[in-house]
Amino acid sequence: MAPFSFENPHICYHCSAIQLHLELKPQILCCFGCMYNGPGRTTDKGEYVCFECARPFSGISGLDLRYCSTLPYDLSQALTAAESDHCEFYRWVIHRVTRFFKIQETPSGWKSKKAVGILTQRSRFELSGISNEVGRANLDIKFFSHWVDDDGNKHETRHDLGDFDAWDTGDDPSFSLVSSRSYVQDVKSAQSIDFARSSFETCMRSHPWCRTDQINHMTVSRWPGGALSYERIDPRDIPTRLLDIATGPSPGADAEYIKLIETTVDDKDGQLIEQIAQTGFIVLSYCWGGDQNSKLVASNLQTYKTEGIKLGQLDQSLQDAVWVARQIGIRYLWIDALCIPQDDLDGQGNNPDKAHEISRMASYYGRATLTILAASASRAVDGFLQKRQPATDFDMAPTHAQLIVSDNTKTNDDTPDKVHNILLAKQSPNPTIEPITTRGWTLQESLLSRRILIYGVNQLYWSCLNSFAGCGGKITNLTNRTIPGMESLVPGVYPIGSLIDQPVYLQWNSIVKTYTQRFLSQPGDKLWAISALASHIVQVSAHRGEKPIYAAGLLVDEANPGTWLQQLLWYPDSIEGRDNKRPPGGRYRAPSWSWASLDGVVKVPSWRHEVEEYAAVEEWGVEPAVKGAMYGGLSGGYIFLRAVTQPICRIAGRCGDVVWAERLQTEGTGDDDFDWTYSRKGGNLEGAADSWVLVMLADSGEYRSVIEIGLQDPGVGARILLVGLSSLSTGQLVGVRGIIVEQTVDDDELRFCKRRGSFRLKMGKHANGGQDLAAKFFKKGTKQTLRIL
Repeated sequence: MAPFSFENPHICYHCSAIQLHLELKPQILCCFGCMYNGPGRTTDKGEYVCFECARPFSGISGLDLRYCSTLPYDLSQALTAAESDHCEFYRWVIHRVTRFFKIQETPSGWKSKKAVGILTQRSRFELSGISNEVGRANLDIKFFSHWVDDDGNKHETRHDLGDFDAWDTGDDPSFSLVSSRSYVQDVKSAQSIDFARSSFETCMRSHPWCRTDQINHMTVSRWPGGALSYERIDPRDIPTRLLDIATGPSPGADAEYIKLIETTVDDKDGQLIEQIAQTGFIVLSYCWGGDQNSKLVASNLQTYKTEGIKLGQLDQSLQDAVWVARQIGIRYLWIDALCIPQDDLDGQGNNPDKAHEISRMASYYGRATLTILAASASRAVDGFLQKRQPATDFDMAPTHAQLIVSDNTKTNDDTPDKVHNILLAKQSPNPTIEPITTRGWTLQESLLSRRILIYGVNQLYWSCLNSFAGCGGKITNLTNRTIPGMESLVPGVYPIGSLIDQPVYLQWNSIVKTYTQRFLSQPGDKLWAISALASHIVQVSAHRGEKPIYAAGLLVDEANPGTWLQQLLWYPDSIEGRDNKRPPGGRYRAPSWSWASLDGVVKVPSWRHEVEEYAAVEEWGVEPAVKGAMYGGLSGGYIFLRAVTQPICRIAGRCGDVVWAERLQTEGTGDDDFDWTYSRKGGNLEGAADSWVLVMLADSGEYRSVIEIGLQDPGVGARILLVGLSSLSTGQLVGVRGIIVEQTVDDDELRFCKRRGSFRLKMGKHANGGQDLAAKFFKKGTKQTLRIL
């Protein structure tokens, strides 16, 4: 039997007897224009406005949707339906009950004393939900049991078991009160194209936010007074090269060929630039997944311009992008492989023209009229317009039920109730992982984009700075995005502008963690692949009056030197640093004090040290791999750090415990002081008031071996230093946090250091007169200036 899906739902007489009641009531709103409080009215144009002053309530339906139902079965009947008749709905209900009451999830488990006690009680199940919009119907299920105590008093107990959604079956095209629908599997269908066009046109017509650069859009009104005029692209943001997808080399060959144009070289009278500025351009974000059949190099540039590029010679994702762009109706398309010269001039991937174009990607993606995101394709040869497979990953598979609608917004009390067939379903809580969200280059492409058509594994989605929706799925109506927030129907794909109200350093720290979770096929691209986002964040910082410094992946505020310390205290978010490693090969990528020097997930502490500085960066410098590419790859970098140091062997000898961090929480509470997890054999790690505990985390497995040698051999260990960067004072714990460095002498006998890890030095409770470990560390240590490479 085929697995249950929206196309093949479960149906039986048990679940078909479920009747879910939907009551429509006028929504009470407050108008801040005239202070009217009450229901609004709908205009002839379908807009919902204030009843008194006609101020529009954009995105508001004017309805409260209230769902309720008492299931026809009690617990005993539900158990019979689940076990004897295999009803999918009641199987899920019983599963939730067994989890809540911790009953063994087997038929024999319901013969236990606890289970029999629950089954003999009078019980019922209730469903309820409320929505202020005509959209997703999210329902909660509650279990009520009635029992009598020893004194004969009657009691009722309520237990919340979980939630699921109501989905429209699509049988009645006019029915719109439940907008969740099965995924539209054919992303090339008329329905998918209509969804793409309507979402795009709505955004272009009525979303002022989506016309901004995501730096200060909150200063722009979210809703226009009327329809917006056409959007004009600043000529400075137009790419150096574009693909003209409406013009072929000869009449009648338009569909088979596209042509490369150079916007400045080919624009003799300014008309081409003006045309592009008015009509806009589309960009493609996709996974290469290896080399491509056709790409721009110096030797074929003129051929691509004069003779054109035959579509059949391109990898499938590129062909699909041309098809989508033509459906949307925009003539100009930017694809990196065909618009950026891919020549490797020095044998290591460097190309001044390519470096210049990469430095402009913030403008290309940030100001493009639309981005096509080939989320489902792991390789360019795969394409992204294939028909999707039915979704089958459910906690509760789609199950038939009835929806009875009572409309209380009408003055006619004799309006009969309407009955509709719906599906009840609970999707798996594990989100679908789109291949594109695992790749490093594509992070900045999606975050910087203002409008995106996302071709995902299940279906087509829309995302813009203002709204999001799916062509099928839980949310099919354009839904206003909450600011701040990373709301998205596709995890990992959201506009960076949705974080606009957060401090800049928190935005950057979030980007670093997300970015380092992704994979790069070319390790040398580590800083290049995030350079556009770095450029954007620096602009945001400068716009807020800060003095941003971008140094090898670290974001520092020059007006607050203490921010260097926070950025230098990044650490691996892995098990003992073993998941992190140095990039293979001998090619330089970043200095050791930068997280970009390693492969693996890292986190940056969220605190900002602005009161007292225990260390200071006196001087710093980086050497760009390509002249002028300040956000790109590096060929060198250093800092001179003035700090207090202690040999690790000296501190270890005074500690009651020396331990390695065993695990780091991937989802912390925001308090980075408690983000390290470790254990100690035989007791409480905090120890007594005068007991010191050294907790270490190596930046990689290789570096752990280096630190361990320093711990074991005092002679060698003198070269391994603990560098204190800040005090640790949280609750009753005091201590120091900092980095671990290895001292080395170069050929000119100049002493320098390289970072090898980080540490926390803690002590037990100090309320009973224990010594201040932080003060002792910084006073007894050696103050010196370290040159860290």
